[in-house]
Amino acid sequence: MRDGVGGRERRLREPEEVKRRVTGHIGKLNERLLHIATRLDSDARSHAIARTPPGRILTAFYRKSVNTFRAIQLLKGKRLIEEAWIMLRVLLETHVNFFYFLKGDPKVMCQRYADAAILDKLKHLREVNFYEGTSMAALHSRHNWEETETEIRTRYSAQELKSLRRNGFTGLSFEDRAKAVGLRTMYEACYRIASRSVHLFDPAETSVHSHYAFRGRPKERRELLRLRRAQLESNQNMLLGRLSYVMAELIKSPLASGQLMLVGLGYEKFRDATSGPAQEEPGEQPDPPGTFRIWRE
Repeated sequence: MRDGVGGRERRLREPEEVKRRVTGHIGKLNERLLHIATRLDSDARSHAIARTPPGRILTAFYRKSVNTFRAIQLLKGKRLIEEAWIMLRVLLETHVNFFYFLKGDPKVMCQRYADAAILDKLKHLREVNFYEGTSMAALHSRHNWEETETEIRTRYSAQELKSLRRNGFTGLSFEDRAKAVGLRTMYEACYRIASRSVHLFDPAETSVHSHYAFRGRPKERRELLRLRRAQLESNQNMLLGRLSYVMAELIKSPLASGQLMLVGLGYEKFRDATSGPAQEEPGEQPDPPGTFRIWRE
């Protein structure tokens, strides 16, 4: 490749060579990723794609992901690790919803998203009796809302409607949703840990674990917590990194795509050091020459 200055030859570096040059420090990579994603979020919301119905939904998912990632960074800075895991679950759910929406027919996904939102609002309105007897009642006409519900019913079978009410626009449990977008391992390794903190507390982060499970073995407990923190850092990078790269491609931002590839190669360098090089799945075809993967699960 010639750079146009005196005809000098410039060679594009191979991915493995680039990987050797970029940092594999996951904390620094997360800082860089947040910086890139914050700018990309602004660019996406001002892009023409954000003026279309599916684009509005996708950019809303993306903005929520960026803000959730930022919240995780802030919580880690205050050493609120268990709370950061709770936010990681939010990031994972948003990541899965983004890709599930993207996989479907845009018109169908928008309709299902709107219908699910209305049904969810109706559930709340019925719980508060449509705010009857209050100043808000005029804004929530029972007749109008139930008329809209009747229209929604015509679009789905009884079972589909039940699933839509229970699980949102996808109609799937989160476990099935995660499998549908190829994140079964992430569901098992990340979602279950984070859910424990949502519903009760994580014993590993309390004196319960240190007093009973690791009594007399403080070094082992410290190592467990170190590994858990590394997993948190790695998971948040993968979840926002993948989303960001797809968003950069959707709005055709070559600068952001290039910057994100460097962060993705840094993530792979971190994973190589902690988990070993990526392995092909049984029966999987090797990648064509010149291609490479980033943000493995």
